[in-house]
Amino acid sequence: MKNFFTSFLGSCLGIFAAIVIGFLILVGIGLSGLVKKDSLSDNTILKINLNESMPELSGNIQMESPILNDIPDGLGLNSVRKLLASAAEDEKIKGIVIETNEVGLGQAGTLSLRTELEKFKESGKFVYAYSDFYGQSAYFLSTVSDSIFLNPNGMVDLRGFGTMIPYMKDMLDKIGVSMNVFYAGNFKSATEPFRLSEMSEYNKIQTRAFLTDMKDILVQKIADARQISAEQVETAISNFSGKTPQHALESKLIDGILYKDEFEKILKTKLGIDEDKKLKYIDLAAYGSHVKEPSESAKEKIAILYAEGEIAYNSSKSGEINEKKYLKALEKIKNDKKVKALVLRVNSPGGSSFTSDLIWHEIENIKAAGKPVVASFGDYAASGGYYISAGSDYIVSQPNTLTGSIGVFMMFPDASTLMNDKIGINFDTLKTHPFAAAFSPFNKLTDAEKEVLQASTLEIYDTFVKKVSDGRKLSIDSTKTIAQGRVWTGRMAKEIGLVDELGDIDTAISKAAALANVEDYRIVEYPSIEDDFMTKILKEVKKAEDPDATSKLSTEEKKILKYFNDVKALIKVNEPVARLPYIFVED
Repeated sequence: MKNFFTSFLGSCLGIFAAIVIGFLILVGIGLSGLVKKDSLSDNTILKINLNESMPELSGNIQMESPILNDIPDGLGLNSVRKLLASAAEDEKIKGIVIETNEVGLGQAGTLSLRTELEKFKESGKFVYAYSDFYGQSAYFLSTVSDSIFLNPNGMVDLRGFGTMIPYMKDMLDKIGVSMNVFYAGNFKSATEPFRLSEMSEYNKIQTRAFLTDMKDILVQKIADARQISAEQVETAISNFSGKTPQHALESKLIDGILYKDEFEKILKTKLGIDEDKKLKYIDLAAYGSHVKEPSESAKEKIAILYAEGEIAYNSSKSGEINEKKYLKALEKIKNDKKVKALVLRVNSPGGSSFTSDLIWHEIENIKAAGKPVVASFGDYAASGGYYISAGSDYIVSQPNTLTGSIGVFMMFPDASTLMNDKIGINFDTLKTHPFAAAFSPFNKLTDAEKEVLQASTLEIYDTFVKKVSDGRKLSIDSTKTIAQGRVWTGRMAKEIGLVDELGDIDTAISKAAALANVEDYRIVEYPSIEDDFMTKILKEVKKAEDPDATSKLSTEEKKILKYFNDVKALIKVNEPVARLPYIFVED
């Protein structure tokens, strides 16, 4: 047994040493040598697969351990839009194949990408879609195609919009925990699962309204693209007509039922390629390495600040909006004399009211410096996401953005019954002043404590309403009517005055340029995204894992890559394994 532990510990140390040595070798040979790029071939097809989550700004994503998890490419929506615009003018790109089961975007982001694909089609190049299975968003995106094809064993999961909300009050009652809930706004429904056993009438009203509006947008876009009536689309959704390929074909949701090789024969015929030749595909990330950023000589700039993710206080995570990173970026924008306007691109469900207010204040300072601010809404611009936008000179939203939710809530747990009656732990308290031991989850809140929390909630709500009222030039009473924590779609928000215009980020940029009275300008993007040292290495290794890239590696580089992959496989195990406690390296 002693020998076993000695061998086992020795193996562990060997693996750790292998990791360190492997990375040192990678650095030693130079990361730039891992992947060698070839020029883009003629008759190339740009393949679009969007199963992974896509941020607004490339690389602005949350990651846990970069060793234990795969490194996502993090290609941003705005970068994808630029790549599609480049592909439309690239003579070597002959068309696009959308081959995705799901779309890692919300409804507004999917609509934005769909619009860009419509622009691509204006070049006269083809857009086809093929999939083994279409999720609803994937199908929505794919309807922009000239033709849609489905695997004989697949389906089109077109079912409309719905929501299922878990209500936990009864469970919390059983274990002896209750939630003290303080909120302002009858439609502020985030706290309902903790204080109710079912959906309130207020929440039913708002949820039904925005789901219906999102459905109407989806149905009309599909109907227009498929050249069928909206009623036919509604019938197809109600009957779940995409449940089999044949039903989908009969309902005119798709154009053909084909295996992948049969679909590729269509592509070869389209391109005039012999059947025995291979098609040349390139994905978005790889295509990006072939596209050079246009050299821009314009001195004047329009800044885009991507505010995406949760709004958090004192956080440093990527993919979150925090006061540290964003106040620094806003200060830089304000002080840069060449920046003539700011586009605030918002894709956030909200979060910390404290951080939201700090960002709102700094945006006011930018306006005071004479720089117009235009907000552009993505999938979400709700609650704190709307708070930071409220003072903008102009607001542009997608029609199916979820926005509004002008309301505030606060929750405080009460575990006194759990502790006292269920577990048998009692807390005895001495204090010098009334609030010295206040706000403890182990004691019931006193009336005085409840008053403090409710007053704080109402004060933040009044501040929020006042800032919306001032920013949107609405009376307090009319703002309170459309506030109440209610969620609206962008199309509904325009009707009630929370949004000025429906459109995409390009619309917002054009408006910002007009307000700043500039014609010749270049775009600068914030916040800056920087990978840490380890992530940079792993991203390069991931590139090298591509079969085409691996074929270009030297013998020594292939050995190093195999060595790394062996170590990575050991690191990622999460169950008992039976294998040799060694890694063999060829001489």
